[in-house]
Amino acid sequence: MAESWLCPTDLDRSRVVDANDRVRMIRKVGSGVIGVALIISAPWVGWWTLILLVLSTLNFINVDIRLRTSPHPERVSVCAILFTMLLLATGVALSGGPRSPMLPWLVLPAAMVAARFRPQVVIAGLVLTVMVIIVATLGVDAQATIHHPVAVIATLALLVAVVSIVWALETAELHQRDEAILDPLTGLANRRQLSDDLDSIWSDATPERPVRLLMFDLDGFKAYNDTFGHPGGDLLLSRISHAFKNAVGSHGRAYRLGGDEFCALLWGDSDEEMVKSCLDALSEVGEGFSITSSYGSVLLPTETEDPELALQLADERMYAYKDSSRSSAGRQTRDLALQILAVHEKELLRHSSRVAELTEGVARRLGLKDQALSDTIRAAELHDIGKVAIPRAVLHKSGPLDDEEWELLQRHPTIGASVLSAAPALARVAEIVRASHERYDGAGYPRGLSAEQIPLASRIVFVCDSFVAMISKRPSGEAKIEAEALDELRRCAGSQFDPDVVQAFLAEHYARHTAPLEESASASAPAAGIAASV
Repeated sequence: MAESWLCPTDLDRSRVVDANDRVRMIRKVGSGVIGVALIISAPWVGWWTLILLVLSTLNFINVDIRLRTSPHPERVSVCAILFTMLLLATGVALSGGPRSPMLPWLVLPAAMVAARFRPQVVIAGLVLTVMVIIVATLGVDAQATIHHPVAVIATLALLVAVVSIVWALETAELHQRDEAILDPLTGLANRRQLSDDLDSIWSDATPERPVRLLMFDLDGFKAYNDTFGHPGGDLLLSRISHAFKNAVGSHGRAYRLGGDEFCALLWGDSDEEMVKSCLDALSEVGEGFSITSSYGSVLLPTETEDPELALQLADERMYAYKDSSRSSAGRQTRDLALQILAVHEKELLRHSSRVAELTEGVARRLGLKDQALSDTIRAAELHDIGKVAIPRAVLHKSGPLDDEEWELLQRHPTIGASVLSAAPALARVAEIVRASHERYDGAGYPRGLSAEQIPLASRIVFVCDSFVAMISKRPSGEAKIEAEALDELRRCAGSQFDPDVVQAFLAEHYARHTAPLEESASASAPAAGIAASV
């Protein structure tokens, strides 16, 4: 919606609509009383008063209809008030000017302005009313007005008193209302106001005049809070909220739903440039921190006609966007880590690739899927990243490691986890890597976890890593044949390894080795048949 002097902000505009709802009954009663007074007074004042009554009634009906449908309700309200003022001024002029019994009624339009608008508009309405009173009295009978000004002075005093009282009551009510619908930290509308707005705009939103609902969630705010403390976090929220409100501007309304969640309602079919402006506003980069935001969007009523479903859809899309961003960042970080591993030790990269391949099959057999499966595979690829910090002399030592060397080697899961946790997208992967050398019986390292204390993903990686290590040639010994390695897994199931993971690994290994044999047999069968026929 476009800005106007009457209502420069969307909050001012909603105040006009809300005020109309609150004073509708008062207007009905007041208009009814004035109508009755006009009918009773008609024999003495003149039957022309009935014309004023009809025009006033039509104005009343028209304003109620147009306020609900107009994109600029403040203009509808002001036009109706000015028309009422014109009718009353006409009645005053026709019924005696300064001696008119209708003169005090000219206070009513100014009171209606005070009940709806901001102070600047109220002052303008007050000045205009004073001018109308002067014109309706001096213009009709200047001599009577000057020699007998009591009625005019009393009306002006009544005008100031009524407007002051109405404005004071309205300000107190608005203060209480603002406390209920505004976020105290940022000054943005809150969740309660969003719910009210969704209900109120639902009947007005059409495919031709849609409303876009945007949900935002800050990325990196928790880390910022932990680093700079809650006062620093509050200052950040205040800064970006101000920028967010400016980005939305007159195109809609900005909300803070709590914590690091924000929302916007945008009028009309807003383009992607508007969305980008909101994302930029809800981002900030500085020394030691980076705040970005994820979002979800729903177009009303095109995509749904249910406000609650709209909120749910926007929320789901926001988290899907967040996950996709994390996945993209995670892939880039993972590729970088693997490149580092390849440069440092090519054999470690080949080893990790074989471990990851086996890990995927075992993880699927144990029911892992979606994000859990992706994290497990990535952990298998990166489980040895901490070895880049271990001297090559230790990694390639042909004989047994001494105590100091062994203690150094046991640090590589912790080092790897520290490296990976520096990237938020790999935080879950880092925890899997940290526990990838824990034993089922608690005799592993670095923390001595046991059984269910060890993440399932870590138990899977440990079994697959151990198998690949056993069948690979190592500086400290010869490689085992696969049958020996499988026997070792069976023997250590329940002590070193999770027995369920071992069973899943054996099933996966069997499936991998029987499938090629079956394919080979099926391929050779036709050839045997041809040979026999020849």
